[in-house]
Amino acid sequence: MKATDGARAALSRRAVVLLACAALALGGAGLAGCAAGQAAGGDQASEQTSEQAATRTFTDSLGREVEIPESVERVAASGPVAQQVLLTVAPERMVGLSSQLTEEQLAYLGEDLADLPVFGQIYGGKGDFNREAVAAADPQVVIDVGEPKDGIAEELDTLQDQLGVPCVHLDSTDLTSYADLYEELAELLGSDHARELADYCRNAYDQVASVMTEVPEDQRVRAAYLIGDTGTNAMARGGFQSGILDMVCDNVVEVDDPSSSGKGNEIGLEQIALWDPDLIVFSDDSIYDTVGDDPAWAGISAIKSGTYFEVPATPYNWMSMPASVNQIMGLQWFARLCYPDRFDDDLRDVVGEYYRLFYGHELTDEEYAELMAKATRSAS
Repeated sequence: MKATDGARAALSRRAVVLLACAALALGGAGLAGCAAGQAAGGDQASEQTSEQAATRTFTDSLGREVEIPESVERVAASGPVAQQVLLTVAPERMVGLSSQLTEEQLAYLGEDLADLPVFGQIYGGKGDFNREAVAAADPQVVIDVGEPKDGIAEELDTLQDQLGVPCVHLDSTDLTSYADLYEELAELLGSDHARELADYCRNAYDQVASVMTEVPEDQRVRAAYLIGDTGTNAMARGGFQSGILDMVCDNVVEVDDPSSSGKGNEIGLEQIALWDPDLIVFSDDSIYDTVGDDPAWAGISAIKSGTYFEVPATPYNWMSMPASVNQIMGLQWFARLCYPDRFDDDLRDVVGEYYRLFYGHELTDEEYAELMAKATRSAS
């Protein structure tokens, strides 16, 4: 049988050790010292093997008990939401991406991420998760984040068996869940930074919630969040992605079946005109740049008064798409947009701290100006 490269290397190293010991000592004492060194080396190797084999039980949001390594240093995301969350807490531990990052995103998240392989996603329209590529990247845990879907526990058990890698799900369902999500990540990853982000999410939410208790329902801004290339889709009240609007303002968009998708509900301009919002936020792929010159929109109060804005979206949309931890920044921005007199801090400081903590990026004045160019009352 031919020896492997690893075996040959091990034999060579042993020979070198023995020769060195013989050269340094002529008697049994020298050989005894050499043998002791080999024994110590064996003990160290044994300790390393034991450390590598050490595991612990982690209970995920589905109640599944999953055996994971004692120390988790290599992770993979199940899809775009998990990717976005992991990029805020442990980008250095990611062995790949679920989707390619744009140049604009890399400028904030780190150019080195462009070198990671792309695995695809388990769920969603694509369903293109490359199991072979994931296995080759050798993650210690695959992490799924988001709203729990029917049958997800069984699907993760199957994936875990196929990959031979532990798979866990962490819930992320609304604005109140993000602090708990980071607490779970702190436990899973042994991360102090995750605990810091948990505290940040909790404090940011509590601050806005406290302000909103002082704003009577009948005095809340009548607003709409419009998306799509015609601006006639909307995030309806009660939808999965409309949490910020529903908490902060009087979301005028009410339908029988609120959509949970990033495309929202198709509404139509006639209905938007009937609701006549006083404030409109457009998504970054919509009609903010042209709506002010469009006669069809001219009679709507928000357009007529110039009280319409475009949500910042680099590296991620602050309001939705995905509805994840990016919403913590959107919540703080939108509350100040609607009720500027109820906050006494500087939005520049708020945005700068978020980008530093969540993306490890020191926001320049030029970057801030670009982000906010269409997102403040002075700019509209």
